[in-house]
Amino acid sequence: MDKVIFSFTVIFLLFLSGIDMISEISAETMTELSSGKSLDIRLEFDDDIQPQDETRLKIEFLTPKTDVIQVHIDYTVNIKNNGDLVFGPIPLTHTSTGSVSIPVIFHEGINTVMVDVEGIFFAPIPKESASFEVSVGQQISDQNTMILDNSEKIPAWIKSNADWWSKDLIDDATFVSGIQFLINEEIITISATVVDSKNKSNAIPAWIKSNADWWSQGLISDNDFLKGIKFLVENGIISVETEKPNPNFFEIGGVDLSQASPILGSDDAMVTIIEFGDYQCPKCKQWFVNTKPELVTNYIDSGIVNLYFVDIVFLGNDSLTASSATYCAEEQGMYWEYHSYLYSNQRRIDSGWANTDSLQTYAKVLGLNTNAFSNCLNSGKYDSSVVFNLEKSIENGIKATPSFIIVGPDDKIDFIEGPQPYAVFESVVESMLNS
Repeated sequence: MDKVIFSFTVIFLLFLSGIDMISEISAETMTELSSGKSLDIRLEFDDDIQPQDETRLKIEFLTPKTDVIQVHIDYTVNIKNNGDLVFGPIPLTHTSTGSVSIPVIFHEGINTVMVDVEGIFFAPIPKESASFEVSVGQQISDQNTMILDNSEKIPAWIKSNADWWSKDLIDDATFVSGIQFLINEEIITISATVVDSKNKSNAIPAWIKSNADWWSQGLISDNDFLKGIKFLVENGIISVETEKPNPNFFEIGGVDLSQASPILGSDDAMVTIIEFGDYQCPKCKQWFVNTKPELVTNYIDSGIVNLYFVDIVFLGNDSLTASSATYCAEEQGMYWEYHSYLYSNQRRIDSGWANTDSLQTYAKVLGLNTNAFSNCLNSGKYDSSVVFNLEKSIENGIKATPSFIIVGPDDKIDFIEGPQPYAVFESVVESMLNS
């Protein structure tokens, strides 16, 4: 019996020693949102990898925003080195734990790890991808290092912009506004002389649209996208301007509402609610149906509270068109009627309920001048306003829909996320009124 205890003690101490040794190994992690936004995919590997050394590539599949591991994932992995396939793709594989560790060998240069997901919790899904770049054994110039670091700062809406533009859902000017954002935020550094020397007569070449489409699908890395855009701007192929003040600037609680909805309620209301939403967001509809009516009856109609709606389009291709349609309806004094009709008739994301034909049908049902509405919608004249609202939403830290910024007397601000019940809003409003 004593010998057994002694053996167990030695094994236990060796085990602890092994844990300490493992904990000293330095690891690098990368996290990317899958192309369909269903999962955060996290990679972990040794940060001192040498070319041709075998290492363990740990992959975790996480629920976005929560960092909780999502179990039962069907996935596949491949690795390319400077464009050449060097690993995989492994056959479609199931992990019940949502975490896997794969032995791989990284080669000299840029190794692109592509993780594809085709099933979540036993349910097949359209393939979603995430791409990662692992640089091994090569010295990267200061300029390229800057680009690699900044690629992590690219907002998701920029990639959505590229996708929409490649499908002709937004115009060139709206796409360029995204590039302008990257320059203004110094994610891409361009000399002032280059930025100001714009050539408006040149249209953007069609091949750039193909590149934007490939990048939105993860077929071109963020790093290559940034370097490519930098080259195009510096060589005058894409023209941009330095940021200029917005002459219609209108702000409440730090949120630029110059291109948001018209006001719902009284200009003299003591409390303002700023709602951030997507017309294809099911939880936004939940709030619209279950909470907003009582809020309107008790606070907005009585002049105590007013409300603005700010578009944060991200759930599908039809989200942008739906938001633009509301501003076409506003031209005929029917913004809020059209807004309400969209939420009342919401269906599955990109199932056709919010495509151009359906939006024109809704205009007819509501008694709008259908010719004027169709001309407005087909022109895309409000697409840039919707993208502007998306940018401002992100700048104000909005990460989910619906979200609400509540602004009270003396600019006191509170924040509510999700389709919270009426009682939550009542509590916040009353607290502001009584403060």
